[in-house]
Amino acid sequence: MPQSPLHAPTRSLGSTLGSIAAAVTLGAALAACSPSVPDTLKIGMLTPQTGPFALRGKDLVNGAQLAVDEINASGYKIQGKPVKLELVTVDDKGEVDAAKEGAEKLLADGVTAVIGPLNTPQAVPVVPIIAAKRTPHFFTATAAELTGLGQGNAFRLLANDDLQGKAMAVIATDNLKGQRIATVVEAGSYGRGLNKAFEAALPKSAQVVFTTEVGAKDNVTPEMATKIKAANVDVVVLFAREPQLVSLFAALKQVGHTEVFVLGTNVVRNKNVAALPIPVKAFYATATAIDAAEFAHGKQFLSAFGTKYGSSPVWGAHYAYDAVYALADAARRSDSLKNDALLATLKRIDPATRVLQNMQFTDSGEQRYPNIGLYRAERGAWVLQLVSASW
Repeated sequence: MPQSPLHAPTRSLGSTLGSIAAAVTLGAALAACSPSVPDTLKIGMLTPQTGPFALRGKDLVNGAQLAVDEINASGYKIQGKPVKLELVTVDDKGEVDAAKEGAEKLLADGVTAVIGPLNTPQAVPVVPIIAAKRTPHFFTATAAELTGLGQGNAFRLLANDDLQGKAMAVIATDNLKGQRIATVVEAGSYGRGLNKAFEAALPKSAQVVFTTEVGAKDNVTPEMATKIKAANVDVVVLFAREPQLVSLFAALKQVGHTEVFVLGTNVVRNKNVAALPIPVKAFYATATAIDAAEFAHGKQFLSAFGTKYGSSPVWGAHYAYDAVYALADAARRSDSLKNDALLATLKRIDPATRVLQNMQFTDSGEQRYPNIGLYRAERGAWVLQLVSASW
């Protein structure tokens, strides 16, 4: 399958800050203190900073804050007026009620845009809340229906689950040569949506011979693994999260069915999982968020991130980082900072970003060039196998 040209940048790194700072020259011809331009542009961050998803949530906050600091240091102006960016963060704790309350708080604080939530269960109720105000809204949650819950204001920062499910069907059969497949599906919109896309794309040469649903707090049991073994499954596809993966590994080992490939999704691709003992033939995970190091300008971002925070990103910090750059560019190039004008600009331009290089949005708010990556867990690390936007 064709692989996406991640190392083919659309602009030079230096031109991004330069294009944003270029408003200085143009601004001389404009009113330096336009009443329609605020002194501060507030950006809301709605992510888990405590709870089970805190590492990823804090990662997004750190990426966004790094972009805010860089843009502020660049002498950023809108219509000739110096403007400072400010990040307003709310901890949604990975909980639905906290996410809804957090969204209302950010809107009441007068933010120009919102980034978050991280995951689908929180995004489902939050997207309509933010859509009611037509506030530009960026998120990493992947359920396919989310952009449709908005009112033309919802922008996904990475690929959606329809594409991920389709990619997983190709990988399970073409790459892993699976013919007798088992699926373990999280009960709810996340797992069921992925499974629906997977089954729709599965070729006739393969069949799902066993499927089961598990709750978000449930484990894969030895009884389930016994049925997987009895069905002579060669690939197990997991549309669930880390606790279910850990229990799947334990159950397969307990029943002695380890000559099997396991394929998971982006939600299980983290450092903790990579460090697990892998009791099966191999463990792979798809990724809607491609590691920063895989991009041409990823090294510069990783260096700046490490200097500021003393550590490396744990997941998708560069997506929030570039979302801030995209918003700053749209605000600079828009006729006004009213929501409708900002939304139209975000859909019209190729925003100036620094890592991803391509963050063009379709009219529906999806990425125009959404990549899916395939990683393998090897010796405590995730090793990229392939990347493609064509499945």
